[in-house]
Amino acid sequence: MAQDSFANRGQRFTTKAADVSRAVLKIVGEDVRSWDVFRWIVIVLLALILLLLLSLSGIRSEISALEQDRSAGADQLARVTKDIADMRASLTQAISDMNSGLQSDIAKVNTKIDARLQQAAPKPSPPPAAAPKPGAKPKP
Repeated sequence: MAQDSFANRGQRFTTKAADVSRAVLKIVGEDVRSWDVFRWIVIVLLALILLLLLSLSGIRSEISALEQDRSAGADQLARVTKDIADMRASLTQAISDMNSGLQSDIAKVNTKIDARLQQAAPKPSPPPAAAPKPGAKPKP
């Protein structure tokens, strides 16, 4: 019995709420039908402004996200530029070290080759003194 009463109350509340909503819609509908074009233009403009403001907040958040990405990109660019400069300096140093090492190795090899050539080459003997020919007579 208590459940029936509770269910009945729920139905009555739902019925009353539906009646009230119908009455409100009827009043609003009658009022809206009596509006002139100026009021409709004002409502449309207000709706457009509201949509514009909502979209601007989204645009602002997108712009701030892009600015953060750009600043992060600038940081990354600076880091990469520094890495490239460091790599270039280390490569230049390595090349100059290799160049000086090669020059010293070439100088050592040239010294060894010169020493071996001097040892292997026979020492030139002085030419013998020219002896007079036995058959020739000196002319007076």
